[in-house]
Amino acid sequence: MVHSAYDAVELVADVPGHIEAVASHAGKLLVAVSDTVGFLWGSDCSLRIYSAPSPSDGGGEIRWDGPYALERQEPRFWRRPPLAMEVSASRDLLISLSEWIALHRLPGLETVAVVSSKTKGANVFAWDERRGFLAVGRQKRLTVFRLDSGREFVEVKEFGVPDILKSMAWCGDNICLGIRREYMIINSMTGALTEVFSSGRIAPPLVVPLLTGELILGKV
Repeated sequence: MVHSAYDAVELVADVPGHIEAVASHAGKLLVAVSDTVGFLWGSDCSLRIYSAPSPSDGGGEIRWDGPYALERQEPRFWRRPPLAMEVSASRDLLISLSEWIALHRLPGLETVAVVSSKTKGANVFAWDERRGFLAVGRQKRLTVFRLDSGREFVEVKEFGVPDILKSMAWCGDNICLGIRREYMIINSMTGALTEVFSSGRIAPPLVVPLLTGELILGKV
């Protein structure tokens, strides 16, 4: 017997280009899109903001009562396709990773800060909303930053890891890492590593945080 854990609902259709990353803020969808044709001639990576079909009740949650409509588009928001982006709801900030980590104020999208020195060439990041900590994976290094005064990231720690990070998420004071074909837990203060289990032979390790504080780990 096959059990379906989730129901699929289409919120946006016919997006022009390739969807690179998705986030939400105040009940709206933020979609990072790269134009595959434009990419050949000088990348066109835009941010498209979609709103619900009817006025929000103020809850700020994604709703399922119909397709979302394009409200705003910011062309050439990134020079390269973003690898990831996430919203800090309590601080009204958009955190994105393209060439490096960048901060933009929501909803106006004003640039707050660019962290180029230690995040250029990074491939993954994880945001701790409660404490304002950002973990960034670059090559075989894991760097932890703290958001200071809501305007800049200050480096707190840096650790070496066994290989390039595929995915990661905060779990309390620790960070769950997806490395090679296995999961590990690293203490964000000491750098002590603990092996968890293998992710399997088919798919790369995938760590997905839930609002409950729990994590979903892929194993195929």
